[in-house]
Amino acid sequence: MATKLLSHNAHREAGKSHLEYMRELLSKQGDDAKIDLHADHMRSLLAFASSDEH
Repeated sequence: MATKLLSHNAHREAGKSHLEYMRELLSKQGDDAKIDLHADHMRSLLAFASSDEH
């Protein structure tokens, strides 16, 4: 599967969206909530959590 390369800012926006999804999932499913993260999801979450571009 080909991966589209995202800019740091695009990763940050995606990371914000992922976190919002996780909050909603926890709200609905509580302790039973599960999520499968792929490398690109992790990059986006880390970019959102980071103020720099590293």
